[in-house]
Amino acid sequence: MDYVISPVVTEKTTLMMEKENKLTFIVDRRGRKKDIKKEIEERFDVKVVGLNILITKKGKKAIAKLSDDYSAEEIGGRIGIF
Repeated sequence: MDYVISPVVTEKTTLMMEKENKLTFIVDRRGRKKDIKKEIEERFDVKVVGLNILITKKGKKAIAKLSDDYSAEEIGGRIGIF
């Protein structure tokens, strides 16, 4: 099942990408943390070292902290954020 729906692109998430090496996604509400982490790692070929899940009025958001071996800006460019 696909849990990652789309990346979130705002000024705040762009700053997080640049300064903290984090990517933010809208995810399926039924997804569990370990399933979302696994899908992000497989889909974008990265290593996630931390994952925060937020439930908002608009749905569920996942903020993935990438390993220092990977660049969130590079991944963002590859998936079309920039």
